[in-house]
Amino acid sequence: MSVAQLRRSHNRRHEIADEIVAHLTTFECDLGRALESGSRLVGFLPGARTDADLSATVGQDAIGHFVISLGLISKAMESAVDGHHSLDKTRQHFRIDVSAGGDKDIIPGPVRGTSGSAQADPSMHFLDGNHRHVDHRP
Repeated sequence: MSVAQLRRSHNRRHEIADEIVAHLTTFECDLGRALESGSRLVGFLPGARTDADLSATVGQDAIGHFVISLGLISKAMESAVDGHHSLDKTRQHFRIDVSAGGDKDIIPGPVRGTSGSAQADPSMHFLDGNHRHVDHRP
């Protein structure tokens, strides 16, 4: 492969990483919104029942179904996080910078040959034995 072909391949991998991050972010946000809105619904129903002067038995089966749904959404979020971590391993394998991945969490990498002061700084990422400052502001 020529240098130009290697460069194009490298650049394309970074472009694809950006596209993956966009889809992953949307997916994770959608799961978060589903958990949030479902939680509000479950939290609202008992009070609505009381305000309507209804027995505690009215609608309890529906509340139970919604609670089960929230558990499933929570499990889906856990699986999405596992997928996120798997993608990060792929990112590391291809040596794509964290900033290209857009990750908001500090993902610890192997720490080799660093001083204690650099390890204490949560904005420092250690990839391939080198530290990089990552800005975590929104």
